[in-house]
Amino acid sequence: MRRPLPRLIAFTTACAVIAVTWLFVPGPQSTAQAFNRFAEAVVAAKSAKFTMEVNIEGQPKQKFQAYYLAPDRYRQELPGMVNISDFKAGKMVNIIAATKQVMVMNLKGTPDKKQTNNYFDKLRELLADSRGAKENQYERLADKEIDGRKVVGFRYDSPADSATLWGDPATGMPIRIETVWSGVPRTEVVMADFEINVELKASLFDTTPPEGYKVSSMDVDASKVREEDLAQSFQACSEIGGGEFPETLDTAGINKLVLKFAMERVKNKQEVSDEVVQGLMKKAITVGRGFQFALSLPESADAHYAGKGVTRDTKDRPIFWYKPEKSDKYRVLYADLTIKDADTAPQVEGAKRIEKSGKSNKAADK
Repeated sequence: MRRPLPRLIAFTTACAVIAVTWLFVPGPQSTAQAFNRFAEAVVAAKSAKFTMEVNIEGQPKQKFQAYYLAPDRYRQELPGMVNISDFKAGKMVNIIAATKQVMVMNLKGTPDKKQTNNYFDKLRELLADSRGAKENQYERLADKEIDGRKVVGFRYDSPADSATLWGDPATGMPIRIETVWSGVPRTEVVMADFEINVELKASLFDTTPPEGYKVSSMDVDASKVREEDLAQSFQACSEIGGGEFPETLDTAGINKLVLKFAMERVKNKQEVSDEVVQGLMKKAITVGRGFQFALSLPESADAHYAGKGVTRDTKDRPIFWYKPEKSDKYRVLYADLTIKDADTAPQVEGAKRIEKSGKSNKAADK
């Protein structure tokens, strides 16, 4: 193998807060009201510069500088790498200085930012949705100190993800924002060191590749995920895994298929060319997109996966099923990638229920 497989391009992420003067309103105030005062400041941000730590399951923790410029431009700087996103232009660019390479992703369809790894927009969506949440979805945390400053804390848990805001009660300025995103892969994000509504040059968000760099590009479907995306993801898995489906719908399951793919090429003395890597990246994006559909289903969907040890040519074998909202029937995906209705859920030995993995450890904050 000429070089190790590059990791999937990290979508540019950002998280921002707006500096406002805010004193707690005298009199009774619910936990939801207090949380949403901080949340409103986050949603209203126009620009921001901040640090961000991202812990993606199965990968080393990364820390980088992040920038946001309203309405849809983002930049993140890592050692030797820069990621820039302009969602209005439908473009994401990954620049690697060490190898003088640029990967351009052209976003097709109306972007559904919940399905990307743009953590800033995902956070804003999460906080916007929290306005109509029930009081029992919020938790008031014990006060603590961060960098010598006394802060108050609140946690909001949605059906899929969670957000914890630590802020200054005198100014309304968030000091630290912690989010946990379920899905493939499970991701924890911590944002701090905010500089809010600062002047940022437009050139920071220029997606034009630098001169002298080798440019590759691919089209990426950025629209809202659908049931058919799930079937396509399993097809991509079987192509990567030589006909096999993943053992689990998580990072570990995908990594095993990729490792098998790589080892087969080594065994057969086949070079891992740029074209092969790009093809693998396209399949990986397809897998992640389809799995997001499965992992974003509510608990009421009673979703199950039973594809471990199953191959693409196994006849009449259910590998995934769920119950759509307001439906009295199950949708069943078979190993041949056909989808049919069923009055009851299949009974398959070893089937695993799809459960949320995104909630943070509440005990650790108390």
